[in-house]
Amino acid sequence: MKHILLIFLFIGLANSGHAQITIDRNIIDLSAGARRADINVSNTGKNTETVDISLFAIIDPGLDSEQRHSPENPRELGVLATPRQFTLAPGQSRKVRISFLKTATVKDSIYRMRVTPRSESSGNSKPVGTAVSIAIAYELLLILRPPKPDARLLAHRDQKSLTVNNPGNSNVMLFDGKQCNKLGEACQQLAGKRIYSGAGHVFALPYPDTPVRFMLDDGSNTRGVEY
Repeated sequence: MKHILLIFLFIGLANSGHAQITIDRNIIDLSAGARRADINVSNTGKNTETVDISLFAIIDPGLDSEQRHSPENPRELGVLATPRQFTLAPGQSRKVRISFLKTATVKDSIYRMRVTPRSESSGNSKPVGTAVSIAIAYELLLILRPPKPDARLLAHRDQKSLTVNNPGNSNVMLFDGKQCNKLGEACQQLAGKRIYSGAGHVFALPYPDTPVRFMLDDGSNTRGVEY
């Protein structure tokens, strides 16, 4: 799954450089016994960057009632990132440690972590003119699986759609979806989807009576499935 990019546009004084913050991971997917993970944040640009880390607990992921919860107390939130703010010179990298503070529950604990750069002005020259400055914030998915994960899908197929529901306690990622016509030609790609515990999704199908194939990742292994 590709990382989510949050793009913010600001109208202001022109800057000779632009943010070039990168991360080496976009998903942290841990079993119940593994409580820590690290990511590396790097500055490949020309300016010094201040990086802010924000954390959110996701309530009811994948449902219409989904909400973000961001208490100040890490113990209440359930996850901690260290450090929460730091500065990177051009060419510099920094490790950020993610620690889950609560023990795994009966179903997935889902969080989001936002990595936002703020470019520091460099040099003594004053910029001239007005330009659009683009700041890209990376948003990572954090998953802590339950002690006994049950990642499975129930599927219902009709001519126009495939409906999948997750009655288990752990999420499933469907990706690389494809359906072809009866001759095995004119194959169409289907967008991937993460199906959280208790949630579901409906895939629109290009063909009414041929198999739909996906790759399925349940956190412990990846395999092909057909509906």
